[in-house]
Amino acid sequence: MGGGQQPRPAGTGTTRAEAAAGLAEIQRRREQVIKAVLVPAWYWPAMAAAMIAYGAGRDIRELAVKATVIPLAVLALAALTGAVIPELRRRVKVHTAAQPGARAVVAVAGMTVLVNAAAISTAASLAAARAPYPATTGCAAGAAALVIAGPLLNQYGRRLMRPGPGSRRAARRRPAAPHEHRPVR
Repeated sequence: MGGGQQPRPAGTGTTRAEAAAGLAEIQRRREQVIKAVLVPAWYWPAMAAAMIAYGAGRDIRELAVKATVIPLAVLALAALTGAVIPELRRRVKVHTAAQPGARAVVAVAGMTVLVNAAAISTAASLAAARAPYPATTGCAAGAAALVIAGPLLNQYGRRLMRPGPGSRRAARRRPAAPHEHRPVR
């Protein structure tokens, strides 16, 4: 070997620096996958604005304005939803092992129920009370719930996809040390 490098003894593998660099690369790629799967931060306020526009369209009395605002708001809602699909947004195929699974599905469903309950119950209550602009106000309530709960949902999803040192997911991935005995289940 030239250049003053010492040959490594057989079986020693990589140096600590090489191992650290390899672990850093793994972490960087894991973060890329997590970022590709999570909903971007801009989505929540953009979706909230489209929701409020839809509600305002429902409350407008002029038919021509209503016929313009409602379809545009619905198109915006559909476009925003399509924009956050990872395969379309980043042109990546996300391996199913990187996706959070059933707990994340329950969290998304729970948030959907929360946002819709806030919007519908507020709008229905205001309409029953004959308050002005019930749909706009109801959609604003749902939008507020979305803007608050959306980032929290992202944090939860990130936690699900990033196994901590004590998590069951981390324990499944970590090979047992030679001195460690794990019972067979």
